[in-house]
Amino acid sequence: MLGKLIKYEIKAFGRIMLPLYGIAFAVTLLFSVMIRLSMSGFAKNLIDKFAVIASVLFIAVVIAVMVVMVIMIIQRFYRNLLGTEGYLMFTLPVTTLQNILSKLLTAILWILIGAVVGTVAGLASVAIISNYDEFIRQVREVITTIHGEGNLVTDILRIVVVSLIGMIASITKVYASIAIGHQVSNHRVFGAVLAYIGIGILEVLITSIPGMRNLIGTQLTNGSFQRFFISGILVSLLQIVFYGGVTWYLLDKRLNLE
Repeated sequence: MLGKLIKYEIKAFGRIMLPLYGIAFAVTLLFSVMIRLSMSGFAKNLIDKFAVIASVLFIAVVIAVMVVMVIMIIQRFYRNLLGTEGYLMFTLPVTTLQNILSKLLTAILWILIGAVVGTVAGLASVAIISNYDEFIRQVREVITTIHGEGNLVTDILRIVVVSLIGMIASITKVYASIAIGHQVSNHRVFGAVLAYIGIGILEVLITSIPGMRNLIGTQLTNGSFQRFFISGILVSLLQIVFYGGVTWYLLDKRLNLE
């Protein structure tokens, strides 16, 4: 049943995000072509104007993609589980945890799709703007560097893992804030905002504890990146468990859709 929930969520996200990703990819290529033509000196005055327009459009689209993704994550959770659709969702033969996981996993999936699209668009942009021979040479240098330095690959993988787990922690934090805010009968949106701010302040207070601050500082100054990444993963996992537990409890034990 979880698979069916995720399939439904993928379609709901896809109706908005897929066209937006396509537009972002096309605008990136347009921006790259304009920059390339401007660098070549072709119809310089006219191309420079188009390049400025393309640059503004590129920045606007990138911001739009990020904003819409955040809105979709919030909207799908709030409207589908705590809004009028919640009456249907909580009558289905699924658990509260499955409902939460369907939202979380789908959000992560579409963020990863966006990362892949952005990476491909970035590589295509570099290939268009750069001289072909220069581009090939740079690619070979990168491959040689990766092949010759095994630690580089390991560090990249660590960064990807930490970023992914940190992303999950951030989304569960949003879910917990919405669930807490929903306990305020008359001002649920305002309550969610206050809950998010309150959780943020609590995190700052916890991380400012001398013991934790010294531990992190020692790891950084000693250059122990492995320990630093492990600490980051552990902290994010604790956040996921805590925020996820709060969200599950409030939706499973204290749900009020009136």
